[in-house]
Order: sequence, then structure tokens, then C-alpha cells
Amino acid sequence: MELLIENQRQTFTPIREFRIHYKLPSDFGIGMFEPKDYTGLGRVDRAGGELNIVRQAVLDAIPTEIPLSAWMDFLPQLEQLFSNKLHEINPQVGLKEEEIEYAVAGFRDVCQALVYAMIRARAAGTSLPDFHHVYYDWLSETARISSHVHHYIHHSEIWAVQVLHHAYGRTGLVIWMDDGTHYVQDNTLGCPAEGYIAALLGEVAERILAATR
Repeated sequence: MELLIENQRQTFTPIREFRIHYKLPSDFGIGMFEPKDYTGLGRVDRAGGELNIVRQAVLDAIPTEIPLSAWMDFLPQLEQLFSNKLHEINPQVGLKEEEIEYAVAGFRDVCQALVYAMIRARAAGTSLPDFHHVYYDWLSETARISSHVHHYIHHSEIWAVQVLHHAYGRTGLVIWMDDGTHYVQDNTLGCPAEGYIAALLGEVAERILAATR
């Protein structure tokens, strides 16, 4: 994983590799510093069929051909459809209303970011943007390092540890050590729907780019 943190592109080391390198216990990770309360959370991991219904409805609603200038008028309709479908399947999923609102807001923001990038590219006479770059920029903009500093004693060294959040929740650790700052990826307590939303947005973007005239 890579993210732009404080205007610097940072490459994250997977938590397993970091544990092995520093001979750390298996429970070293986000859960050690900021445990997660699962009370009342939805279970998207058991709603594959329902989520696929949402996915197909959203993809089917995207026009096969549309002028670039028309996307900003169309996107609110797509956003509303996404919201409606999430509410329809929610009896089987159990998401809180704020969780649905957050998912819909992220969907809207990424789609808008893509269309804005397309408009800028068209104005500059360049090729249409790469969705992965647009998505990376958006995700990086949502990244925040927690202000709370935890301390972890490793042998004779005291590490300062901060938890990193992005749009999908807790995603890693920033560890301040004598030999420098380390960025560690740990998605174990992140949003379980991250993979689904990211994949859906990728498919939506592919269709938007292909349909634009």
C-alpha cells in the first residue's frame, strides 16, 4: 500500500513482514493500541448476494454513451440509486444509518473526483485520467494520523506509535523509532466493505470512461 502522507508518498510495510523483521508477538498491531468495538456493526462479509444486487443495479444504470458535460447532472441520480439499493438490502446486512451515509458520500466523492479530472483533461487536450491515480489521490486526502501517541517498549528502545485512519477506517501504524519512521499496513480492524467499494468504484469508473464522448 502507498499513501500520500503530509505531501510525501509513503510505502507501507505489511504488518506480518514488520512483525517478522523485528521479532514481534503475533498480537502486535492496531488492535493492541486501539481495540475495535464490534457492538452493533453490520456484517457485510455474509451479504455477498445482496451486495452483488447493489453492484449490478448501479452498473446497469450507467449510460453506454453520454457527453462529458452531462455527467455532473447524472451523478446525483447514480448516487441516489446506490443509496436506495443499500437501504433495500440493509435488513440482511444491518448497517447503521451513518455507515450507509458514509459509504454513499465516499461513492459520490470518488465519482465526482473522476469527472472533474476528466473535465480538466479535456480542457488541457490530454488523454482521460487513470482511475487508479484519481482513487489514490482521493484516498490519500482522507488519510489522518491520530493525535494520540502510544508507547511500546521493544528491548531497550521505546517506540512512539500512532494509528493511521483513512476513508475506510483504521488502516495502519506510524511508528517512530531510533532508526527512523516506519509506516506499517494493518487492515485487520478496517472496514470489511473496503474491497467491495473499491472494486465497485473501479467498475463504475471503467464504464464512465468508456461512455464519455
